[in-house]
Order: sequence, then structure tokens, then C-alpha cells
Amino acid sequence: MSFTRPNRRNTWLAALSLGAVAALALTGCGGTAAPDSSGGDSSATQVLTFGLSADPAQPITGASQGTAVNQLLTMVHRGLMSFDADGAAVPALAQSVDTPDDTTFVFTLHDGLTFSDDSELTADNVKNSLDYYRDVANGSQLAAPFADIESIESDGGSTVTVKLSQPNTAFLQYLALPFAAIVPDASLNPDTANWVGAGPWEMTNLDQGIGLTMEKNDGYYDAENIALDEIDVKFYADGEARTNALLSGDVDLIDYVTWENFDRVADAGFTVDQVNGPFQYVQFNVEEGPFADPKVRQAVAYALNRDNSVLAAFQSNGEPLYGVSISEKDPAYEKNLANLWEYDPEKAKSLLAEAGYPDGFPATLLATSQYTFLQDNALSVQEDLKAIGIDVTLDAPDWSTRVSKGNEGDYDIAVSGDSGMVTDPSYLINWVTGDNTYNVSWGYSNDEIAGLIGDGLRTTDDAEKHEIYQNIGKIWAEDVPFASLNTRAQAYGFSEDVTGFTNIPGTATFYSGYMLANTSMQ
Repeated sequence: MSFTRPNRRNTWLAALSLGAVAALALTGCGGTAAPDSSGGDSSATQVLTFGLSADPAQPITGASQGTAVNQLLTMVHRGLMSFDADGAAVPALAQSVDTPDDTTFVFTLHDGLTFSDDSELTADNVKNSLDYYRDVANGSQLAAPFADIESIESDGGSTVTVKLSQPNTAFLQYLALPFAAIVPDASLNPDTANWVGAGPWEMTNLDQGIGLTMEKNDGYYDAENIALDEIDVKFYADGEARTNALLSGDVDLIDYVTWENFDRVADAGFTVDQVNGPFQYVQFNVEEGPFADPKVRQAVAYALNRDNSVLAAFQSNGEPLYGVSISEKDPAYEKNLANLWEYDPEKAKSLLAEAGYPDGFPATLLATSQYTFLQDNALSVQEDLKAIGIDVTLDAPDWSTRVSKGNEGDYDIAVSGDSGMVTDPSYLINWVTGDNTYNVSWGYSNDEIAGLIGDGLRTTDDAEKHEIYQNIGKIWAEDVPFASLNTRAQAYGFSEDVTGFTNIPGTATFYSGYMLANTSMQ
């Protein structure tokens, strides 16, 4: 098997030509395509203003830090692979990928790669980055997905050979994740902000709490096909403020269009590019207390009124989810996997009594004040649990604090939203391996499920994979690594000045920042 990156040069030469003509016609008509400060008579500076839904944390290599950080990583970094507009994994820093057998991947890098600090990017950097990501001691969110890596060999120049201990049908998808970027050796630690990369733009200015500036990285291997000279990122944690910024023309594009504003944005003549895929769930601190008992976790799963949560949080722009989310295109899919529990408060009370809590107990539920949909889901969960005797107190800090508390296990239960790292159902591995990150149940691990997920990754027999995930479903229903709530639509909103941007479908929607490389301003 061999992959070669598609050549977009001709397409983008045409797009850039059209952009130049449009810029000449629109000179003086706004900030989206401003005249070149150099005084050139035919070029225009392409500037996109992006309203981002959070004031992100400083990016740390390999750490799990949420959507806002991932958006920025897609701008400043690239890995061996990336995602295309359809969500398929395609070569990026790797010019080609050869797979002579089921467990060997040979990556040949583009010529002359550099990082944004102008230092050379070599095969040794690739090896060192991948070695860092697969070491669980580094707190990397890729340690589990990369556990099959047996060896990484560099020729010191442009070729890296990765050998796996067993087949892994999702390996290239994991390499395409924005937090699997190839970075300088100096960034391979938790104390260095992970801003130096080999992506299309480089961060040149940061106003903490306000925004940051990205300028085109002329050293990017595909720089000639990047139209945007600059991306001004402004932080709008409040959904209404973010929407108003788009409608007033203060920004050109926003992420996380709030569900109550879908119609408002569309009716105003802006594009609402929405896809379905992300899901919400309740996670548990299982190290001690009532939620260490699977029967209590089952009680929560049966107590959740998912219809109410969809209405409250998404104005019905979503669906109830009673089990695990698996793509209908995957051989593992079966309808019953999405229906592991039903809404049955009486059964939930009975399970609590069996666990020794007939009168319930108090608990703290970690949410956030920053993302309204998570707060609304949390309020719905609070009411549902109150109905079975669990007296829940909400803890709703800003997003960065919520992430920190999640990463420290500072909660009893928490409401989260996620989409899985990749489309392969092996994404569920993150919730069962005991890796303590902010969006998985604190202290939870299940070797049996983890082993079955590994079996699913190794097999190329569709029927066998289907059977494996049926077994996973049975265990998941009993042990409840998380209790699912619902799925939701996820949307970007943008003005008619923005062309070429696409919301990547399904679970890859959170990596749509990659599509800024295809974007230009009219």
C-alpha cells in the first residue's frame, strides 16, 4: 500500500489568481483583504479574523488540552499525516507512505523541511517526537494508541521506518491528529510552550486573554499554496458575544456556533456549516466513594433523561445516545451498541439500593461556565440524579480550570463532550486504560475491554471485528466506563468573504482547523 499527497498546486494557483483580482476590486472595502503594506501594486494581504471559543491554555507537547488548543495546533503544526476535507488521513510532512506489510510503515519526508524557527526538520526529529508520544511517562494522550509501536528507525535524513508489534488498522489516523505533530527536540517536555512547528502559520504575538496573531510560515513545505498571510485569532468564550462578533463583521469565522443561534446566523446570510458526531457523557471518579461501585454507575446510566438533555442543551439539534457511538460505516457497527441502557429511574433507584445507598448520597458534578451546552447538560443531569436521591452540587469554573480539575481528578462526577480521537471505534481505548486525563473517568481502567479493542484493531476480518465489539458492548453496559448522554451537531459560522473552508465531517470536526490551509478571503 502506498500513499502520495495529492497535488493541489494548479487548483490553488487558480484560486490565488481569482483572489488577487477580487482584492484589487475590493481595495478599501474592509479588513478581509487589505492592501499590502509593502506598497505593491498587485498583491494583497489575506487576513482572516477567527473568533475562537476559548482562551486556550499554553500548548504543551502531547498533553490533552481541549478543542481550542487543537485549533491552534492545526495552524502551527503538521505531523506525518493530516486529514482532508472528507476526514480521510492523507500524507502531510510525509511526501509518501509505503506499507510493505501489515506492520511496517516507511515515511519519506518532503525535501527541505524546516520548523518555524528556521531550524532543519529531519527524520531524527520525527523519531524523537514519536518516541516521546508513545512514552506513557510523558503524560501523552497518544501513549495508548501508539502502544503497538515496536521500533522507530531514522536514516538521519528523510526516511523513517516504523514497525508495529501487530497490525493496527487505525495507525495512520492517529498520526494525523494535531497533537501528533512533529516538533523540535526542545519542545519535547512539559515546560516548553509548544508553539514552534512546521505548519502553515507561526504564532507571532500573544495577548493573554484577548487573542493572538498567526503569520504565514514561508518555510512551510506547501507555503506556495497557502492563501492566508495572517490569521488574527480573537478569544470569545461567550457564545452570544462570539455570534455577535460574526454578525457585526468583527470576525470572519467562528467555531462552536451555539445551537440557539443556528437559525439566527443562517437567517442573517452567513454560512452555518454543521456536522454530526460529537457526543456528551457523564464520567466518574472511581478511585473512591460511591462511584467506584459499577452498580452506582449503572444507576446513573439508567437515570439520565436523554431527551430532556438534547432539548435543553441543543434545542433538539442532536440525538439521545444510550450507549457507545460507532460510525455506521464501520464493520463494528450494530444498532444495539448505541442502546446499552434505557431511561428507567425506578431501575436506577433499585441499583442504588443494591449498592447500599437506598437513601442516595451527596456528590459534586464538575461542569464549566464557559461552554453553555455542557452547563445545560449538567443541569439536566443534576435534575435526573436528584430524582433518584443523588444530591448533586454543580462546580462550573471556566474551561481552563475545568480541564485542570479534570486532570487532577478533583470531582465526583463530571459532564464532558468528546468525539473520539479517530473514526475507528478503537477511540474508546482512551476511556479504559487508566490514563488520567480531564475527559476520562478518573482512575478507571479495564484490561478486558482494552484487550478486546486491541483484537478489533488487529483483525482485518469484518465479521470478527463485529463480534468483538458486541462483546465490548456487553461489558461496557455492566461496568459503565462512562454513561453516554447524547450526540450533537457541531458548526462553524462564516461570512461570504470566506471561501474554501470546510467543516470536516463526523468525529474529525474538531480538526477542521486543517482546512484553513485551503481557505482564502474574497
